[in-house]
Amino acid sequence: MYMIFTLLAYLFLYLALFVVFLSMFGLTTGIREACAKFILFLFEWAAHQKPQPKEEEDEEEEVQTEESEAEDNLTGLRNHKKLKRQHSNEQSSIIVRRWSSSLNAKLKRSSTSHTHLSDSSDLEGFDAIDHSDCGTGRVDPSEHQTVKVIVNDTWEFLNAGIEAIIEDEVTTRFETAQLASWNFLLRSRANYVYISWKLSLIWFVGLIFRYGILFPVRLLLFFISMVLLLFLPAMVGCVPHKKTRSVLNQCVMLMCMRISSRTFSTIVTFHNKENRPSHGICVANHTSPIDGGILGILQRALSRSSDHIWFERSEASDRKQVSKRLKEHVEDPNKLPILIFPEGTCINNTGVMLFKKGSFEVSTTIYPIAIKYDNRLGDPFWNSHKQGYMTYLLSMMTAWALMCDVHYLPPVYREEGESSIEFARRVQRLIAKEGGLIDLDWDGNLKRTKVPEKLKKEQKELFYQHLARTTSICSCGTEQPNFVQSLKSQVYPEIYEESNKQIE
Repeated sequence: MYMIFTLLAYLFLYLALFVVFLSMFGLTTGIREACAKFILFLFEWAAHQKPQPKEEEDEEEEVQTEESEAEDNLTGLRNHKKLKRQHSNEQSSIIVRRWSSSLNAKLKRSSTSHTHLSDSSDLEGFDAIDHSDCGTGRVDPSEHQTVKVIVNDTWEFLNAGIEAIIEDEVTTRFETAQLASWNFLLRSRANYVYISWKLSLIWFVGLIFRYGILFPVRLLLFFISMVLLLFLPAMVGCVPHKKTRSVLNQCVMLMCMRISSRTFSTIVTFHNKENRPSHGICVANHTSPIDGGILGILQRALSRSSDHIWFERSEASDRKQVSKRLKEHVEDPNKLPILIFPEGTCINNTGVMLFKKGSFEVSTTIYPIAIKYDNRLGDPFWNSHKQGYMTYLLSMMTAWALMCDVHYLPPVYREEGESSIEFARRVQRLIAKEGGLIDLDWDGNLKRTKVPEKLKKEQKELFYQHLARTTSICSCGTEQPNFVQSLKSQVYPEIYEESNKQIE
């Protein structure tokens, strides 16, 4: 047994040294790419596998249950088919939208009056009932108008609000992205579901391969890369000649970063290399698998060999000093480009959150970079609220691989009269479009802080402007009922008062 462990230890060590040798010269054997293609092929094959049939008794019970559920669903669909959101791009709704019983009763009572609701497309599908079923007495036209205004003008906003409660655009960016099919990783499926013995066998073999072969080699590569990052930059920093030190630093950092990327079997594909900058400011979306935790240990060693800018984000005085140093760095053509992540936080690579304007105030030329991960073989996102950093590194080292596409975009120049905020938004849209990501107007720091009152007022203003443009609540005649006036003033009273003054 001792001989077997010794043999395996030497085998893993030689394999790690071989990978280090290839990384020193930027070479590859192509094994990672071939294995990644084979594993992706297995995923596609596994996605078409169906669960094995159970016993006949269970099948009969399931069939009866499914038939009864299908009948209920069919009845519900017939009654509510026309109530789905008209402007939704989704093929299926998140929830089944139903009218409340009180509102339904009001609408049915109104349907027996002289004024009909046929001009409202949202109210199609409701059948009028007998006057005797709804009670006696005539309905006041103002009451009917109230119900009509509320339904027509607020139904879409109510739906959007409920959808936001179920799944909003901010918190979903800080959760692990969902996969279309199982990638044979235990962490990507909360509960084990038996499908077939073939898939179970593949999962078991993959488990042995990832933890028994990949993990030991990757762990050795990780320690080797950390030792090299700790000592080599410090040694390069002792070289007195500036130009020689810059060349050596570039070679050393490339070698160390290649070894670090092999720690996770990273496969990086670069696009449009002709747009790669030689100096200036580069901005990119942020989903880095190796965030600042470990790099903080290497801060002093890295600073000796190259020009890094370290600062405390919470200190206002540091931010002013950083802006000054950034301008000096950009104006020097001999210095390497500086990389900035203007989102200010890590998200799950499904979208691009609001860019901070600081880096866009420094320079009029920005070099955008779009980074897009393929999370089928491994998820690079670190959910710091649910797992520690070492647990995250362990999950990365035991995943299949990391696949990443880096897109270098052409330089973007600030237009005349364009503010730094507008410049940042324009670059953000370009990065989102190139990377196939969702462009979001929300600040990523909302996950740490409460929503400021300024953002709430902006949403109120947008809501009122939409009502003023598209709804009947703001298109009534001069003789408007008091309840309509109160609705308008309660939405956003300041703007309503200003609009009345302008009209007068």
